[in-house]
Amino acid sequence: MLHFSLSRHFTRRPFCSVNCRFAGYKSSLNNPVFPYGISLSSQQQSRSLLPCSKSEHSEQFILHDGPPYANGEIHLGHALNKILKDITVRFEKLRGKDCSFIPGWDCHGLPIELSAMGVDLSLPPNQIRSASLTWATKCMQSQRLAFGEFNLLVDWSSVYSTLDLSYQSVVLKAFRDLCLKGYLVREPKPVYWSPRTNCAISESELEYNSEHESVSLYFLVKLHCSLLSTPDRFRFYPTFIVVWTTTPWTIVANEAIVFNPSERYSILLDETNKRLLVVSAAFVDFLSFLGGCRSYRRIADLPTGAVLQDCAYAHPLRSSSGKYFLRAADFVVNKGTGFVHVAPAHGRDDFDFAKRHNLPLKNYVDEKACFTKDAGQELAGLSVQPEGTAAIIKLLGEHVLSTKKMRHSFPYEWRTNKPVITRLSEQWFIDTDKLCEPAKMAYATVKVFPPDLKSCMIPFIENRPFWCISRQRIWGVPIPVLYRKGTLSPIVDPEFITSIADRVSAEGSEFWWSEPIDTMVPKSFLNKWSLSPKEIVKGTDIFDVWFESGLSWRAVLPIDCVADVYLEGYDQFRGWFSSSLLLGVALTGQAPFKTLVVHGFTTDAEGRKMSKSLGNVLAPKDLLKLTDNCSDVLRRWAAASGLSTHSSVSTKEFIDHATSYKKLRNAFRFMLGNLHDFTPDAAFSGTTADDLFHFLLGRLRTKPPVNFCVLDTWALCLVGTFMDSVLNSYFPNFKFETIIAELDRLVSRLSATYFNSVKDSLYCDPARSSRRQLVQNVLWLLVESLKISLVPIFPTLAEEVELSQKSLSCTAGLFSTLEADLLHRVSRPRPSGLSQAFELLRALSSWTSQGTEIMTAVSIANHLRHELCIRQRTAEAERPLWPGPVTSPLSRLHISLQAHPDDPALKALQWLEKES
Repeated sequence: MLHFSLSRHFTRRPFCSVNCRFAGYKSSLNNPVFPYGISLSSQQQSRSLLPCSKSEHSEQFILHDGPPYANGEIHLGHALNKILKDITVRFEKLRGKDCSFIPGWDCHGLPIELSAMGVDLSLPPNQIRSASLTWATKCMQSQRLAFGEFNLLVDWSSVYSTLDLSYQSVVLKAFRDLCLKGYLVREPKPVYWSPRTNCAISESELEYNSEHESVSLYFLVKLHCSLLSTPDRFRFYPTFIVVWTTTPWTIVANEAIVFNPSERYSILLDETNKRLLVVSAAFVDFLSFLGGCRSYRRIADLPTGAVLQDCAYAHPLRSSSGKYFLRAADFVVNKGTGFVHVAPAHGRDDFDFAKRHNLPLKNYVDEKACFTKDAGQELAGLSVQPEGTAAIIKLLGEHVLSTKKMRHSFPYEWRTNKPVITRLSEQWFIDTDKLCEPAKMAYATVKVFPPDLKSCMIPFIENRPFWCISRQRIWGVPIPVLYRKGTLSPIVDPEFITSIADRVSAEGSEFWWSEPIDTMVPKSFLNKWSLSPKEIVKGTDIFDVWFESGLSWRAVLPIDCVADVYLEGYDQFRGWFSSSLLLGVALTGQAPFKTLVVHGFTTDAEGRKMSKSLGNVLAPKDLLKLTDNCSDVLRRWAAASGLSTHSSVSTKEFIDHATSYKKLRNAFRFMLGNLHDFTPDAAFSGTTADDLFHFLLGRLRTKPPVNFCVLDTWALCLVGTFMDSVLNSYFPNFKFETIIAELDRLVSRLSATYFNSVKDSLYCDPARSSRRQLVQNVLWLLVESLKISLVPIFPTLAEEVELSQKSLSCTAGLFSTLEADLLHRVSRPRPSGLSQAFELLRALSSWTSQGTEIMTAVSIANHLRHELCIRQRTAEAERPLWPGPVTSPLSRLHISLQAHPDDPALKALQWLEKES
């Protein structure tokens, strides 16, 4: 039998909650004075946190904002992105750094044209540009107001956009420098082409539709000779090869058919049609699945595919006198017939093959995705899809072996959600082959969070084709190049480009579209090139928006500065991350960023992409309404999402976040409410902030700290360990979701154990008793520590706590998160990069050698407390246990326990007995 006084060993008061009734008791309590109510309110929104002014003593930190598209309302992806950026900046600011976070917008490009003009893109350039400018400006202002609801630490009077004249000038000068460095070429190449907008598009502007349907066509191509392996009795039968394609409209542009010389091929007899077919041996069995092919049988095998080399064939559609040949190429025959149709104008691999073998580069498709007259009378003027495909199948006639619909993944333009084609077109390209190795070397020095995504950039460096940076549209920055009439050969003159860039920085780029050549082009240019205004024309192409946005580091950051962090979604590996990297390496020889932070996409609770058709779209403003516009709850959701691959959200999930946030807020409310009459120890009196810091540091370094009981030590140890992890690991490694998870556990443990335990001392002890004041010191320290570490995520709550502290009778706050105090703090030189707050929190965890034992013992004892409370309520719910004076109820309560000597609860209590 163990007689144990719980009151002695934990808080000088017992854990047990007992129903005590007697007159005047309530009036004798030290009732808390709560600084704010329980309900959230829009008045809590902080609007006073403005960016820090620069300090010569502060280390600089730059988070470069990737410009969102100024087209439409913001969505939850925008909210997630901006809030994670703001958390990062606030943390670095907490460390005393001079932070730069300048929001930006991407305001050019086809999506804005489409939104501004609707379906009519044939209007004069000045009308398109005027309407697009109006739309982009309107969207930018609307998005700025929406972002303002997230309590971001930015100066909204100082933002950037690609509309800025200085920005456009930078783009033109970067083009000039790339020309001088030899990275730019203009030549015909196959590019992705939008039939809807009649414009070249880049790989980063594509989405792949797995439900696209194409025509799967097997057709015959006649050889001009028989093969030596053909049995003698069949030598007079015409010989055909079987070719498969899912783009029948490209057959008109065929310039070769390739085979694999190491592949085995078979000759089949078509007894019905008296002809021979040649296919790969692996394809023979598949023929039975094609309609009308059951009569074929194998009559011979070729000794090797190499015997097909230079066999001539008749073009499937064109009856020209030119000769076409089979050509060898190494490729994997894992599907198809063993023969591949080559159309250099409509495929990048085909184009490269044609260049290696000096094949003709003929284009039979115009900018409207229609066949030209060179394609033949039957095809001229037809759109390639679907009319052209149907017409070509009809022209093939009896040479069609099989056709059917095939569902497969196919590139779509993300703006119009329409399929694209590949078309030969003369464009401006960046030579990515020259940049590949330097870009990989520069990227090797970049940190990536999460670290396992580091390799995701490599494919977009190694496998990226020449980057097409020209677009055949109106709304954008014009490519400042003149062309000779007739030949349309470009005249690239760095001095002329510089003069245009200087004019753009002063007056904008409208003159390029409206001003005639004879007044726009300097006479020095005409004399230099021995030309007259009538012999040249202005280019009408604009820059790719990824080229524009990829130069934001050059337009926005200070000269020779590299951004500390780029933080964007996973899709930006193929977009802004890679375009910025390539341009940074090309122009400066280094990456424009030190660290990439990558977050996922927002989905609904079922992991589905949000779309209007599914009816699952939740806008940030919809979620804010659920919490009376309290931005901290939205920020909590963003932090809890962190860098996850998918960030799900639903109304229910958001309400759960609001509930957890209220628990945290109420924990602060409890602590602050019991500090209303708090006065520091005598040693605190008259101290400056620095003196106060050193006093606390010395006290906390005492093991255990002076006068702290075991439960006080446990609470401080718990919070100190949390703070150490948050400030020295989680924030620096962008583990925001871990902070939220650990915070929820911390608040739950403090509320259930420590707060419940100290209520008796706070409410019942004399107001100036040493024990009560010691508990208040602990609460004060907990408030300061949690406030410091959580201000990056919850700035509204941190300011609410700060203002509440300033209304207390004691105004000796350890650390202020208000802007004025931060400005004062970061303006003073410090010997180390860590703030005083960080030093204090290191001290909190410096005496945690016995922290695990303390936490385990207190947790077991807390469980025991709950058991005792249950038994007490059952046995004596209404009977007062002690009729003594009101001033110290329950102080002599002892509990008798019967326990086995090895019982964990007994050991825990004995350990606490020894430590008390």
